[in-house]
Amino acid sequence: NVNARVACLLAVLAVLGAAARARADGDPAALAAALARHAEADVTALRARTSDVASRCTLGAIYARRNDLPRAALFLTDCEHADLPPAIAAAIGQAARDVKHRLDASQLARLDVVSRPEGLAAEVDALPGETVTTPASVWVAPGPHTVRVTRGAQAWTQHVVAAPHANGVVVIETGLDARPAAPRDQTIDLGDDASGGLGEEHTAPPPDIKHPSLMRDKYRGIPEAAAGDAIDDPLAAPVARPGGHGWQLGLRVGAGMFDDGAASARAGLALGVAGRVRPGDFGFVAWRADWSRRGGAVMSDAAIDVLGASLGAGVTVVDHLAVIGQLRGELRLADARGDRAVHRAGLGVATGLELAVPATPITLGVRFEQGVTALVSGARDRAVLGELGVDLF
Repeated sequence: NVNARVACLLAVLAVLGAAARARADGDPAALAAALARHAEADVTALRARTSDVASRCTLGAIYARRNDLPRAALFLTDCEHADLPPAIAAAIGQAARDVKHRLDASQLARLDVVSRPEGLAAEVDALPGETVTTPASVWVAPGPHTVRVTRGAQAWTQHVVAAPHANGVVVIETGLDARPAAPRDQTIDLGDDASGGLGEEHTAPPPDIKHPSLMRDKYRGIPEAAAGDAIDDPLAAPVARPGGHGWQLGLRVGAGMFDDGAASARAGLALGVAGRVRPGDFGFVAWRADWSRRGGAVMSDAAIDVLGASLGAGVTVVDHLAVIGQLRGELRLADARGDRAVHRAGLGVATGLELAVPATPITLGVRFEQGVTALVSGARDRAVLGELGVDLF
């Protein structure tokens, strides 16, 4: 019977299709294969199954491998401590920890989106196509952004400027949780008295009238009603430091001790211009040009003016604290010191720590310079400096 054979074939195909879907939805091996491929087709398939914790965490790990840190952080939320299949648990836990470190070292800022009431759908223009439920935290690039929350056909929008390395809070007041005052029942007795009036007649002085206080509410500890739309909390987003656009330029003034092994250590000064270029989310290229006077007392004949240029790299190890290492070239503006000839060109190394004071352009630093080639015969110069800097751009 042809119809019976067709029906059996369709039933077998339906069973195989259901098994394949079940395997794709929950099979740890299929999730591990998708994580290894991290292809666009895997992203599309996993986005349709984000209600499953294992699928959502796998999607976040894929975004981490694709270097999409904001989406990786969004989908890896709570995945580090989730009960995941052994086939993917180690890889996803490592991805969650790696994303945290990369976010800390990046220029990205965290926005905490809060609405009143809570539980509304929120969208941020930095993550097109992604919807979160308030309260929620998202990571965005520094700069202006628009946050939009919706409930049904109603929508509320607020603009915010994110600063590099900063945590900001966006509070959106919708007014949906405001409750009208409950009505009060009032009764008026219109019963007739014996004289035909509207009640008993009493003769007495008028009741006391309570006059309102002449002192304004704010001086009595009563908050005044806000006028107009809510404004951003000025403490929610710190003032952005220079360098949010990937490069940075600043001035440095240093003071410390100089020593070349051929004379006693002396105090000295240094003036410089320092810059950074950040090609990615981790580390930066650091350069510097400076003048210093070394080799003797600052205003003595033994002092030697030195022009230096340094180039190297740095990394932010904790919030606002960077470690920098550089190669240094020097031009000594002297022919001789005493009876010794000065080597006009020199090479050296430099290393230092720089602390960026939050919400200000001020930088504090400690720098050590060591000559590799001799300043004069048999003596290499070195310096230890404490520095104060101002970042201009």
